[in-house]
Amino acid sequence: MQNDTIAAVATANGIGSIAIIRLSGDDALTIAKKLSKKDNFKNRYATLCNIYNANDELIDESIVIYFQGPHSFTAEDVVEIQCHGGYIVAQSILKAALQAGARLADAGEFSKRAFFNGRIDLSEAEAIAQLIEAKSEDAAKILASQMKGSLKEFIEEVRDAIIHILAYSEVTIDYAEEDLPSDLVEQIQEKLNKLYNLLQRTLMASESRAGLMQGFRVAIVGKPNVGKSSLLNALLNYNRAIVSDIAGTTRDTIEEQVKIGTHLIRIVDTAGIREADDEIERIGIERSLEAIEQSDIVIALFDGS
Repeated sequence: MQNDTIAAVATANGIGSIAIIRLSGDDALTIAKKLSKKDNFKNRYATLCNIYNANDELIDESIVIYFQGPHSFTAEDVVEIQCHGGYIVAQSILKAALQAGARLADAGEFSKRAFFNGRIDLSEAEAIAQLIEAKSEDAAKILASQMKGSLKEFIEEVRDAIIHILAYSEVTIDYAEEDLPSDLVEQIQEKLNKLYNLLQRTLMASESRAGLMQGFRVAIVGKPNVGKSSLLNALLNYNRAIVSDIAGTTRDTIEEQVKIGTHLIRIVDTAGIREADDEIERIGIERSLEAIEQSDIVIALFDGS
């Protein structure tokens, strides 16, 4: 139900200084008052208060911030309870909120409500989800720009251009016998070409940025026993892959991540490529060839001895 009040821990699981429990819905403020035993919260002010469970037992001393709708992320009444970090305290406050009448939020439900309430559009909602999982600083910058509406503005520009082209086309059909400009068809073609080139450049830019978003994939390939796994271990600065003098030790691809500068690099160690009779080794070699096709950069190693 859209009008019920939802609650969830908004910060990642684990040990930390602060955890945040977020409530959104008509009863968010009422539930906050129950948990804190306070009668008044000023809009957009941080209030230090104690948080209690259903048995009136103290859970924690927390900061409570009330965001009155529609001036909140979901465009509903929102309350954020900032407590001491750690799994137990945050879950205890969440449990108390659920007992006080809230419902556990589904994954992405806060963003879903923001979308349905007109607070954000679909492109901004997708940017928020991807920003949380951004793999590099450059990806975060791109997604932050999208979150602020850059993609929406681009789509609106393309839509306006298409509407103009359609209008020109309809004129040539509906008023074919009228005194129309002789180059009207050429104007339509020119606008189509400009739009096509714009979308082509956008597609190429998007494909070139794939590495920024997901991390650049680098495959280490070569014949057996040329030092692929040794190179992987050296790049990671620890012994991730088994190294031996026996050819064919690596039977499957091994993928690890390392950050270089502001970029995430996904390094893939592959099985040695050669003619093989062993079925398992052949499968590993096939995966090596697939890794070459799927990688942004291929490092080929050769034995110089």
